[in-house]
Amino acid sequence: MIYSDLIEKIADKNVNVNEFAKAVLHDESTRVEVIKQLLTNNNIMVYYHCYYIISRASEEKPELFYEYWNDFVYLLDHKNSYHRDIGLTIIGNLTKIDENNLFSSIFPKYIEHFNDDKFMTAQCFVKNLKNVVRYKNEYIEQIIKLLVDVEKICIYPKKQKELLKSDIIEVLDAVYENTTNKDVIVDFIRSQSTSESPKTKKKVKQFLKKHGL
Repeated sequence: MIYSDLIEKIADKNVNVNEFAKAVLHDESTRVEVIKQLLTNNNIMVYYHCYYIISRASEEKPELFYEYWNDFVYLLDHKNSYHRDIGLTIIGNLTKIDENNLFSSIFPKYIEHFNDDKFMTAQCFVKNLKNVVRYKNEYIEQIIKLLVDVEKICIYPKKQKELLKSDIIEVLDAVYENTTNKDVIVDFIRSQSTSESPKTKKKVKQFLKKHGL
């Protein structure tokens, strides 16, 4: 595929993400080019669609993207919050195959995004923690401590903070059976039963019912 044609197709608002994800997985030259566009193209329709494609592909075969680890780490400090989202998501996917334990050196930087300048990036961070706790059990207790301290750490307006707690509850639910700090989790979640966020209150009810509390 001629790369100018590839970029044009990726930029299309109706881009077929699944089709491109398959191409990225099965053709190295396409994979290299899509990653290049993800990292360097300034057109949001290009780099953000590349994000969808690489995110999908790296969920299926993260080992194909491990060599680009440092490139994705670089995005965590990007001035554009969309690029920080990209770094958070793809690194989260790559924790599954992090055989060299590269995540250990960036953990402090990664969790800084719990209080990112952009609220949506903080949401992205929390959602991607589900992969981190699934594949990096050694961080479970630290992550629990971080999340239940949301009121002190995050500076967002109350309405946003209450919404963020719905995502936090999902992560705490994911680690609940693998922690000795169940009481800490339950106390935090019970305290959200009067949240002004309907989504968060719903998550509280679901968690308590699931675990017979």
